[in-house]
Amino acid sequence: MKTIALTAVSAAALMALAACGDNRTDDVVQAPASGAQPAPVTENRADLATTNAALAFGMSRQQLEDADLIAADNTDLGDVEVLVLDASGKLTHLVVELDGPGDVKVQVPVDQVRSLARNNGADKDLTTDLTAQQLAALPRWTPPAQ
Repeated sequence: MKTIALTAVSAAALMALAACGDNRTDDVVQAPASGAQPAPVTENRADLATTNAALAFGMSRQQLEDADLIAADNTDLGDVEVLVLDASGKLTHLVVELDGPGDVKVQVPVDQVRSLARNNGADKDLTTDLTAQQLAALPRWTPPAQ
């Protein structure tokens, strides 16, 4: 009887562990096909894809996901909300919630941002040469269906 109970507990633990390795994240998504919704990716895929991208910015994934977007004149433009990957797993866009009314979220191409160390390197954020008006004109973000 103990063997059956132990086997059942072990099987349940393995299934829970497997499920944890495949949890979906809404902080990282795959870009949608034309006319479709973006698709959440597994946490494992998100880690793999965004670690390289974050390192390219000299940041950790957590720092990249929590980064502010700062203008060339040091104005805070918004906050990074979501990382968008293409089908091959390459980071292509950052979804930024713009400061101001309406909680507008736009897709900013990663080639339009670069890393910015502030407070003697204690804080790591992103900067862009795009203006607030140019950012507001970028494509709006539609989150994945839940």
